[in-house]
Amino acid sequence: MQKLKQNWINIILGLILLVGVGLIAYPTFSDWWNSFHQTRAIASYAETVANMDTAEMDRMCKEAEDYNKKLLTKSNRYVLSEEEKAEYNSILDVTGTGIMGYIDIPKIDITLPVYHGVDEAILQIAIGHIEGTSLPIGGTGVHAAVSGHRGLPAARLFTDTT
Repeated sequence: MQKLKQNWINIILGLILLVGVGLIAYPTFSDWWNSFHQTRAIASYAETVANMDTAEMDRMCKEAEDYNKKLLTKSNRYVLSEEEKAEYNSILDVTGTGIMGYIDIPKIDITLPVYHGVDEAILQIAIGHIEGTSLPIGGTGVHAAVSGHRGLPAARLFTDTT
């Protein structure tokens, strides 16, 4: 009976130890997992863009330029109808995953995909482009804005920025 009781105590202590190690390792593992998927998403995006023909790339840039010009005439550019949201989500989406590009800051070793929109699911794993701001294609009068978290336990994202 004493031996059975000792075995149960050892099992419970072992489980407590495993849970503790899991809690300590979670942020590191989760950050690694998110970084792995971010790297794969960026590599897929970069490969797709590299393999695009010039005509398709020019068409996409023209579409984005037209969208940016149209934003300037819209009275409330931050409120999109369902039709406008569908148009927004389709522009610059070369991979069909919602990625419109990526941001690379070598000085602090950050490379993150930029997705359409700022839904919470996006901001937990990457950077979101703020709807209603210009699409990030450069040019005069273009003011694109992105949003991202810092200090998340599951992903590093902008944690190293000050």
